[in-house]
Amino acid sequence: MAFLTLATVVGEPAELLQRYREVEPVMRGVGCDHGLLVHAVATTPDGLLQVNLWPSRDGSEAAARDPRRRAVVGALDVDIRRVHHDVPHYVLFGRQSSRA
Repeated sequence: MAFLTLATVVGEPAELLQRYREVEPVMRGVGCDHGLLVHAVATTPDGLLQVNLWPSRDGSEAAARDPRRRAVVGALDVDIRRVHHDVPHYVLFGRQSSRA
């Protein structure tokens, strides 16, 4: 079953987005190495919202343990709040892959 992570980071949106862009290449590598399907970041009035869709909980948990990710998150010194949800169905438009 796919697995969704919604993460919110509270702070000044423009500053957080700039900091995000600095670490994005490392985090993209972590996501690629652990099967991340979709990653999106949106600015909100209170900070950033990050959406990650994983093929499974295992991929998400493996990425969370990845030393590269742990180093980046540890150095950011921001408050990140996460919620996770099982995803019984999704469609990746423009691809042949979907799950039901």
